[in-house]
Amino acid sequence: MESFEGRAILLTGMVGAGKTTIALELGELLDELELPHAVIDLDWLAWLRPAEGSPLTHEQVLSENLRAVWPTFRRAGVEHFVLARYLRESSQVDDLRRALPGVELVVVELRAPREVREARLRQRDTGAQLEEHLAAIRADEHLVAGGGADYELASHGRPEHEIAREIAQRAGWCE
Repeated sequence: MESFEGRAILLTGMVGAGKTTIALELGELLDELELPHAVIDLDWLAWLRPAEGSPLTHEQVLSENLRAVWPTFRRAGVEHFVLARYLRESSQVDDLRRALPGVELVVVELRAPREVREARLRQRDTGAQLEEHLAAIRADEHLVAGGGADYELASHGRPEHEIAREIAQRAGWCE
């Protein structure tokens, strides 16, 4: 059996799929289990407007920032990582794997019907952000899953804590 320095679950899925909500639920579950963990919304590690002519893309900034914070979490004794970000291409998953050497990464694509995602966005977003996210739903409507997920899971129709527990069980983090 391969030995890992850490274990991570990456929640991916289109806007409004429930990535942040389920990530927080996983954090609560890991607290209950008293497992050293970190919950990281990867969007925050790449939320920037690069300077004109920057040699780095958003994805490169994300990978470098994740690579930089990883040793700090490990020194704190963190063994379980819950990551969240919408990834359109399997190459983005590959980039994250390279940024986290020695980490077992399980990728879960959360799925929800368009009407569920729209309702979620209308509850949480307003103004320009709501319009941007609704436009993203319309643009993403024709995309086929390509994020390199290990498995897909419906993120609606049952309580979030049940979804989080199923994910943790599939990853081998709990019974």
